[in-house]
Amino acid sequence: MLVSLCLLALVGLSTHVTIVLPHGWEATGFERWRVFARREGFEMRIAREAERPRAGGKTVWLGAPRVSDALRKRLAAFPVRLEASGFAFDGRSYLAPGDALVLNHPERPSETLVLGNSRDAALRLARWIFREREGAPGRFRALSGELAKEGRFRRAPSGGLEIDRGTERDSIAERERFFSTLTDVRRGAALWRFRDSERRAFERWGPVLDRFLTTRGGLPVVTVSLYPDAVVKAMYTGSSRPADLAWEGERARVDVDASAPVEPDRVSPVLAAAAIGSGEPGLRGRPTLLLAAGARAGGRWWGRDVASFAAFLEHAGVQPTVSEVLTGTERDDLSPIAAVGAAAAWLDAGFREGGSAALGRAWQASDPDLAAILDRWRRAAQGVPVAAPPRRPLPAGFLRGVSYAMANSVEGSYASPRSRETLRRLSSMFVDSIAVMPYAFSRTARTAAIGFVHRNARGETDEGTVRAVSDARSLEMTAMVKPHIWIGGGAFVGTVAMTSPAQWAAWFRAYRRFAVHHAIVAEASGAALFCVGTELSGTELREREWRETIAAVRLATGAPLLYATNWASGAPRVGFWDALDAIGVDFYDPLSADPAASDAELVRGARRAAEPLARLSAALRKPVVFTEAGYPPTRSAWTAPHDEDSAGAMLPGDAARSVRAVFAALGREKWWKGVYWWKAFSDGREASDGDRGFNFLGRPAGDAIAAGFRLSPGGTAPAR
Repeated sequence: MLVSLCLLALVGLSTHVTIVLPHGWEATGFERWRVFARREGFEMRIAREAERPRAGGKTVWLGAPRVSDALRKRLAAFPVRLEASGFAFDGRSYLAPGDALVLNHPERPSETLVLGNSRDAALRLARWIFREREGAPGRFRALSGELAKEGRFRRAPSGGLEIDRGTERDSIAERERFFSTLTDVRRGAALWRFRDSERRAFERWGPVLDRFLTTRGGLPVVTVSLYPDAVVKAMYTGSSRPADLAWEGERARVDVDASAPVEPDRVSPVLAAAAIGSGEPGLRGRPTLLLAAGARAGGRWWGRDVASFAAFLEHAGVQPTVSEVLTGTERDDLSPIAAVGAAAAWLDAGFREGGSAALGRAWQASDPDLAAILDRWRRAAQGVPVAAPPRRPLPAGFLRGVSYAMANSVEGSYASPRSRETLRRLSSMFVDSIAVMPYAFSRTARTAAIGFVHRNARGETDEGTVRAVSDARSLEMTAMVKPHIWIGGGAFVGTVAMTSPAQWAAWFRAYRRFAVHHAIVAEASGAALFCVGTELSGTELREREWRETIAAVRLATGAPLLYATNWASGAPRVGFWDALDAIGVDFYDPLSADPAASDAELVRGARRAAEPLARLSAALRKPVVFTEAGYPPTRSAWTAPHDEDSAGAMLPGDAARSVRAVFAALGREKWWKGVYWWKAFSDGREASDGDRGFNFLGRPAGDAIAAGFRLSPGGTAPAR
């Protein structure tokens, strides 16, 4: 959805945009851009430099070293200098592979130039053009890491272009100023760097590092820098995790988010790992094992006892192998939570066997010998007793929920202060629960592999989920963690289906890793509900595999479990509802086929659409939760609630009529436990006039949702 919002701003009143690629660039990776362009009612085409741009539209030129003559000629109009390893702009050199620059001439606003130090950098910054809503001519943006220098050009008295300093915003310079304000404090063998506003974090974490770092004299062996929140840390270091460890020669560098939630404690293991690595140089090249050693030293990992972590994963069918843990390659299909937790349990088994000396011998062992040692300890760790978290009941009362989508930006992510303000706004709309939605990716609907590990702070990270749940709880709201899978090319996830028993087995193994990973995160963050799957219609007949997956998730979380089937009409086809605590439905069933339906007809249509759920609830004696429900802002939205790609006329009021009809039809039904309206974004953005998506903030549908929740059981907005 991000790209759709972005494209709209660039296009304005244009009906087409041409993306000009240099010679040698493959015209791949633009499929989603085209899909969302069509959704917004205009055409996007890919062209080569030799082609003549179509008259009347917008043109975006992309380039990276070696810069073509055609792009070089256009760059000559701007105050930018090409260098051997990058470019220079306004007195600063940009030499990193991810650095990029976007330029728009104030007198030629229909043409935009994007220069990157790599193809990926240029494409990333091109997406910013689409996200920029102001659309004023003469814009520029220089990108370095997560930071940017941006503003507008104007015509200088000399005749060339100059930066209008009144429009300039420079977060790159802000980073330099931030580091200049840090105070250095020596504590034992550690050097702490922080501002006075982060002193409480120093007082909290200083004794923790003292416990692990026994060296006292000489030069510091660990430097710890404290950042005020996850956004500042991500902007200045590239990671929004609570703590990160890196090595600068012989010295450990630890970057800590001073605002990180108390639980799960993800700072202590990193501090312990820094202390251990300072004395065991051989472990520094084995980052997973080093962090596992830190977790073992602390005794807990993601809220669970370390000793039983491997046995829990084994019972759940998701324990990684020794070779997976020892590989130096980060994989998006291997849970880092599981890898570190399992290895920590193996090390704990080794410690029980031979104490610190046994661990020391392992640190010094060759790769083959270390693998053999860990394999032996792995077998020993599997014998530790395992207890599933105690089961919790469904939250009391009606769930007045919102599907809470993450904005793909650091500043507006789940982990950001802006997200907390958005949650505060939702609470004022009588919302008392949110659905946090981490996404996985699968290349096609026939691919067994599932990638789900997000390390980039712009993605749905584990720390983002924890922060969103934690912030919601602090505002007296509950949260459901509801993992989704995105299929390449935007294919419907319900079409996922394998072609052989072997492929099915591989798919469910991958899916089980995905589900258990997020169930661990949900449990550690205190989520009130967990959804084991979303709209996977093509898998629902694999009842045995789903029951195994549900059993594995039960070992990870005591939260009540749901599954989100696609539409009310699809719910009776699911055969494993008895293994769950509630019936989940993504309710996009049409309320009427009549484009001119009256309000009374819509109410009758909502009751009719929900009849299969009423019968199913009575038969199974389980409540029903609308894990999603929503209506696009188009005329007669009730005829095809799922279709935001419709070319129909914009009429947001019809979405509001549909929402009111659902509340009127079902508000007194005992089986209806709650609804999560689709959707609001974590950055709190309001829907623009041309936005055809489901964002209800700033639209009549949002007012209808607030009114419906106010009148529902418990519909009182808590004081903030």
